[in-house]
Amino acid sequence: MKRIILSIATVFLTAALLAGCGTETEQAFVKKGAKMPAFQMQPLVGEMVDNQKLFAGKVVILNAWATWCPPCRKEMPDLVRLSQLLPADKFLVAGISVDNNLDDVKAFVTETQVSFPMFWDQGGEKIAAPIFKSFRFPETFIINRDGVVVERIPGTLPWADPETVAALKAVYETGKLPFSE
Repeated sequence: MKRIILSIATVFLTAALLAGCGTETEQAFVKKGAKMPAFQMQPLVGEMVDNQKLFAGKVVILNAWATWCPPCRKEMPDLVRLSQLLPADKFLVAGISVDNNLDDVKAFVTETQVSFPMFWDQGGEKIAAPIFKSFRFPETFIINRDGVVVERIPGTLPWADPETVAALKAVYETGKLPFSE
């Protein structure tokens, strides 16, 4: 557990230095302790999905990413492993790509064998920029079963690490990360 605490603390402390992929700087709209707002997500194939219906009753690991972002590409296989380690009736790993080209996203998802739900926010214009106020990628939101953002994590994390998995399971049981106040 100490290793996961150190990992998350390191991510936050180095986020400013390792800004990930992006250019803008803005204050976050979605903050820790706030309820994730309602929005519609475009799957890679099919009709729009309501986030609140999809997320209902589950701990959600929501990853905003892009194919043009090297850290995003590097962490995707770990998120795939995480999605396989967590019970689907209690957890949801989901991705939102901010790419401009849907074909790039589809090709990467196929190549990487992403097995969890993937959505497309063209250029980050409908979700990432106006709702998340994301300006660096990857950025991941951990949302508890009540729809509250438990943590906002800029940069990468060892998602399939046993201590990370244990921390996420604690979120399911308690609604918060084990080391949070």
